Amino acid sequence: MAEEKIKCMKNYFIVLIIISICFSCKNNNQSAFKNIVVEKNDVNKLICNSPQKIIVYKDYVYDLSGYEDEGGSRPFNLFDENAFVDPRTESESNDNYIPITNPQPTIHPDIYFPLNKGNRIVTDLQVPYKLSEVYFYDRSYSSDSVWFYTGDMLHWKLKTAFVTKGNANMWGWRRFSLDESSQYVMIRFSNYETAITEMVLYGCAYKPIPPQSSSVYNGPRIAKKMMKDFLGANYFNDVSPQWVKPFHYSRLYTFAMDFDNDNVDAYPKNKYNMLHNGHWDNAVNDYSFFIDKIVKENGGNVWCSIMGLPLSMNKKEFENSRPVTEINMDPENPLSYARHSNMMWNIAAFFGSSQVDTSLISLSHEPKRSGRNIMSLFENGNEDDGIWAGSKYCNPLEYFAQSSADYDGHESAFGKNFGIKNADSNSKLMTSGMIELDTNRVRVYKFLCNTLRKDKKFIWDGGIQYHHYSTNGKHGITPEEDSLRWKLTKAREATYRIQPDVECFLGENGYDKSQLSRQGTPMLPGLSEEACQAIFILRSINATAFSGFDAYILYWLRDAGIKDDTHVYLTSGVFREKTDGTMEPLPAWFYISTFVNTLGNYVADEIVNEKGNVWIYKYRNKLSPDSVGYFVYCPTHNGTKAENYQLKVGKTVSDEAREISFADSSVNGNIINKKIANGIVELNVEERPKIVVVREK
Repeated sequence: MAEEKIKCMKNYFIVLIIISICFSCKNNNQSAFKNIVVEKNDVNKLICNSPQKIIVYKDYVYDLSGYEDEGGSRPFNLFDENAFVDPRTESESNDNYIPITNPQPTIHPDIYFPLNKGNRIVTDLQVPYKLSEVYFYDRSYSSDSVWFYTGDMLHWKLKTAFVTKGNANMWGWRRFSLDESSQYVMIRFSNYETAITEMVLYGCAYKPIPPQSSSVYNGPRIAKKMMKDFLGANYFNDVSPQWVKPFHYSRLYTFAMDFDNDNVDAYPKNKYNMLHNGHWDNAVNDYSFFIDKIVKENGGNVWCSIMGLPLSMNKKEFENSRPVTEINMDPENPLSYARHSNMMWNIAAFFGSSQVDTSLISLSHEPKRSGRNIMSLFENGNEDDGIWAGSKYCNPLEYFAQSSADYDGHESAFGKNFGIKNADSNSKLMTSGMIELDTNRVRVYKFLCNTLRKDKKFIWDGGIQYHHYSTNGKHGITPEEDSLRWKLTKAREATYRIQPDVECFLGENGYDKSQLSRQGTPMLPGLSEEACQAIFILRSINATAFSGFDAYILYWLRDAGIKDDTHVYLTSGVFREKTDGTMEPLPAWFYISTFVNTLGNYVADEIVNEKGNVWIYKYRNKLSPDSVGYFVYCPTHNGTKAENYQLKVGKTVSDEAREISFADSSVNGNIINKKIANGIVELNVEERPKIVVVREK
């Protein structure tokens, strides 16, 4: 994980004034500026006779810095008290309502203020308005610059700028007249100490306001996956395919410097290397890759999480840079990522399913090949939104810019040989895994696609990826203590409302075995760390399956640390290397294998019970729908048991059920036949789950 170090930044008053003047001049002289166009005949079509207070809805307030879920505040705080205030009619009495909620981030706030850009909040008013005035409530303790714009995401026009009072005796409303037609407005802060606790707009709409979208998603849903197609694992390409067998997905940690390692030729003459995890195999006259083996032997789906900078930029002076083509390029401009986009095109051309003219491929090795059909899913980063990343933090605008270039060369702005789609139309882009269930960031991504691309296409068609670990910050907790299923369900439903046709991946989740790690597995009485890890991974997989998520990707496959390692995630593997060099599968690997071998063709079907000491979930065989499997366990970690529990299975084809118990060294578990009497199977339930399989009548 990245080093947790944050460097505080202080913008002094005189510097802010200079920046304000420079930015104002720049924007007022933009020849490309084009505001919202209002037809001449529409001037008399205002739907009110005098300016009214404009209602602003949370769903249409966008945080371009990306701090809403992790930064300790939310941009809608700028508008959340509008219902209680009308500054045009406020008097000087002490009974006036004083807005107090501040939209500025409070956790590692400095990372959300890129130099000369600051924190920007954009509001979509949904229809064009004739704007007449804007009020700001100034509660700042320091004097800092604030800017207000109208226009759109491609063409902002500075309408007013001011300096906060910085004195509690001078707090209050600040009024500015407007004479502008616009659907979008933006406020920009230069410093996180700036406290504007409310903004109120007045004007008349040119069109009726569309109805608000429902908070409940009722549209079509993505088909549920069978369990054999649902699970995956994170790892480097340093394992034998036999250990990947239970997992359909393989998320491989790779680095841009692996593919773009040309330290001699400058772009665009540089060449790319595809052989860091493969080689030319003269025996079969083709390239041989670890990825090939995974796909051919296990029928899985492999994708690379490609992180970092090309080798030529992987130096100290560039360590905080985005992978732009040249170091001083604007990271928020898609046109700054030509080299990265070309690298992604070459990767997709080589590994994808479409044949590309090999004379166009820039490789540092021979012979050139194209259309190898072994990888079609690509992830262009990993946890770029990490609040621990310091100056390496990537805001939504920067990540959109890189992704639009990586997807199709920002709608082929560079030419044909850029972006994965232009190399292989079957290739798909997945979002860089987000450090938490940050659906607001995804909402901003959607907004940027709608406003910065002509085709308005949501470019991450390969999946939206969230990361989440069940923890209290000091130690791992159970998925039930974490309310994991409920948290994931909330995130999944929010994602359906944002982009309903794209899959949701839980891209990282797991436990360390070491009890000295802050992600150490919770312990059960009398069981080893290895067995406890296996149990809580299994319960986490089940919670994810019943949340509506489309995939669960385990973190991690192979241990990288010693037994009692204090470092997080180094003992999260499900097998490890022994002193003699052989690999030792751990209980978690056997439990997952048993789960897949038993329920491989099944899908999450019904939550039977999530109350009391026994929780029950029903899986159904997608190929033989009369076959169901009950996943049964006690949701605690204190040794709770429910002996002779009466599991209701209803009418069945036969009077026998199969009870599968998970075993520490078996890929099929311990299987016994149980009698069904009056639609009931009697079993002893404990905190280690069991599966009961029956055929319904």
